[in-house]
Amino acid sequence: MTPADAAELLTLCAAFDRRTIGEADARAWAYALRDVPLDDDTRDAVADHYGRTEEWITPAHVRKIRARIRADRIGAAHPVYEPPQGAYETGAQFTARRRAQISAAADGTLPARSIGQALDAAPPRKVLALVAGIGRPVDDEPAPYITPERKAEVRAPLSGKRAALVELAVDCPNEQCRASRRHLCKGSRGAELRTGVHASRRDAYAVAYATCPECQAGPGQQCTAPEPHPARIRAALAPAPDAEDDEDKQQDLARLMSTPPQPRTARARHTTGGLRA
Repeated sequence: MTPADAAELLTLCAAFDRRTIGEADARAWAYALRDVPLDDDTRDAVADHYGRTEEWITPAHVRKIRARIRADRIGAAHPVYEPPQGAYETGAQFTARRRAQISAAADGTLPARSIGQALDAAPPRKVLALVAGIGRPVDDEPAPYITPERKAEVRAPLSGKRAALVELAVDCPNEQCRASRRHLCKGSRGAELRTGVHASRRDAYAVAYATCPECQAGPGQQCTAPEPHPARIRAALAPAPDAEDDEDKQQDLARLMSTPPQPRTARARHTTGGLRA
């Protein structure tokens, strides 16, 4: 900023605070703002200051408010650097191009845009696949996520009551436990957990043996979420129907339905008139 530019800026300030301006004032402001040009951002800084306070403006105010105005434009533009395709770029070239891009955003040449627009981001393929499935019929009964045969196969090598804890088919990934297959988990004091397992072991079992109904991840594949979906865990731990119990219940029901009712027998009762049969 030159003394002439500073005199013009001080004239704008005087329109608000009615200060007197001399040559010394113009030279002092020009020296304090020697690296700041007289542009619309500098003038806007003066107007913004007096639109918020009655305090006399100083070169420090002009510098601070002007920097804020330009920083807001940079934040709204989200400048994403894209190197030239098919060309080698040196560090000096990158620095020059990046500075030019930031300056363009601060000047308002690069328009405001969202982060998605700046990155030219498209929805992930998995999201597009889910959107494509909206509106499809769901009348058909879904197939079981883990078959009774597979669950019986997992339970077979487990002995005694431990067969009820199907999660024992995998090693426990808990750092404090690290129980191997077919061995119960241990608590913080070393005691065996006989009624359950660690949550991480339950999750590991669900990932190893069940298909996720939410993201369709197959056995041995991780879910799209950081942890297995709750539906996958429920599917893995759902009790398998016992075919023998169902058959016995059907036979008992058939036997009951085929047996004729017994004749009703008369019972004696006391009345005021004596004993009747």
